Amino acid sequence: MSSTDRPSWLPPLPPPNRGRVLIILGWLLVGGSFIYIFVMSYLGGTHTLYTLVPLALGLLCLIVGLLRRNEGR
Repeated sequence: MSSTDRPSWLPPLPPPNRGRVLIILGWLLVGGSFIYIFVMSYLGGTHTLYTLVPLALGLLCLIVGLLRRNEGR
């Protein structure tokens, strides 16, 4: 029996990179929102409250991803 073999009655191990996809998606949404806000401000465009939707979703993805990452510890 190898040291990496697990008995069948133990639950499977969680994947090692839990929450990584949510963290990356969150960073992309937050970063894209800030870039959009800065570019529109520089060009003199107007903002609506819909600008805050991807920002809020990105922050939510970041929070959930970080919580999932630390869940197994």
